[in-house]
Amino acid sequence: MNIDTATARNIISTLKSGVIPETGSDLICTGRDRALKEFESCLDSIGNNSGIVKFITGEYGSGKSFMLNKVRQLAVSQGFAVCSLQIGNGLNLSSFDALYYSIMHNITIKDSTEGTDFETIFGSWIGRLKLNYDKDRVYKEINEVVTSLDNFNSSFSRAFLTYIKARISQDTQLSNAAASWIKGEKNIPAQLKAKFNIKGDIDKLTAIDSFKAFIHLIKLLGYKGMVILVDELELLMSHRSDIRKICYENLRYIIDNTCGGEFKNCLFVFAATDDFFEDSEKGIKAYHALYQRLGESPSDNPVVMDMRLPVMRMTKLSHDDLLLLAERIIALHKAAYNWKPYINAESARNWALLTLNRVKTGSQLVNTREYNKKLIEFLDILEQNPGYNFLNSDSKPVNRIKPEIFINSPQRNLMDN
Repeated sequence: MNIDTATARNIISTLKSGVIPETGSDLICTGRDRALKEFESCLDSIGNNSGIVKFITGEYGSGKSFMLNKVRQLAVSQGFAVCSLQIGNGLNLSSFDALYYSIMHNITIKDSTEGTDFETIFGSWIGRLKLNYDKDRVYKEINEVVTSLDNFNSSFSRAFLTYIKARISQDTQLSNAAASWIKGEKNIPAQLKAKFNIKGDIDKLTAIDSFKAFIHLIKLLGYKGMVILVDELELLMSHRSDIRKICYENLRYIIDNTCGGEFKNCLFVFAATDDFFEDSEKGIKAYHALYQRLGESPSDNPVVMDMRLPVMRMTKLSHDDLLLLAERIIALHKAAYNWKPYINAESARNWALLTLNRVKTGSQLVNTREYNKKLIEFLDILEQNPGYNFLNSDSKPVNRIKPEIFINSPQRNLMDN
């Protein structure tokens, strides 16, 4: 594995904390080929004017957030603008203007950091224009974008044109006001909004049209489309029944309008635990219109899964997948701490399964997050304690050890003594 020490240590420490690393997910991605292939197909479709909504379900630690992170990286690398959100951080889907605001302040594009906003996207576009065209061509393309937006959403177009003119004239106050309005911010002075002939702010009535205009703008600026990722959707179940109902109605609206063609070039991906689909009192079963569209949580049988359903289940990793994951984590650990483990991947995997009480051949009962943490904990102990014989330790898991789970282990002879 060709990776520097600092990156390897960051991945290892992040995984041990139960968190998904921002970089290096390709190095630890196992058993998700079918899911990634489906999302690649979704990205291809929305790049060709389709709109798609997908849901990811599974238990805590099953890999939902990891998959969202993979989709984010894949989409950014292919030229999409991507927004990553989480329910509970000031967002509950009870109002479209709040959703719009969150989207406009949490965008990632290629060669940028997460949290990019409208102004950075505009600056990146202008930078690309200057590299390829003369000044006249730049003005012409800007005019074409503004004209197209005017046919789409006149208020958005006026604010955008004002922003461009203010940037050119270096009127910082006005450019900031126009950018703030476009991003859905409130309390912009009325005298500034009057300069671009707009009254009021983007609210729950205008947020939908503004969102459509922004997706259209994204395409005009050279991006393939918009990908919006929302994690921990099950937290909606904790709201009061009236707020929860509004959230579910808005979720249904997003599904209908995205799949119905109103939000072209847009992919929404929501992640939720199984309870969200199965709880008859607070989950989607309590809102029939939404339940009709999504149905029950799909089967966890990896052999017969239909990845093209609206809901995609994150199945538990097989023993072979866990073995490959162990090999990769061992390689990362070696790179991080410059040492040579004296056990093989099979032994490391079996030890992690043993301490998790999941030593059942062929079973798929392992929480991936817990598995990674136990595996790294085990490797940390071995690296920091040279000569430590884990098979002769006094720990309770060792007292329950079965020789057959350490077949091919370089320490198998210790059990024969």
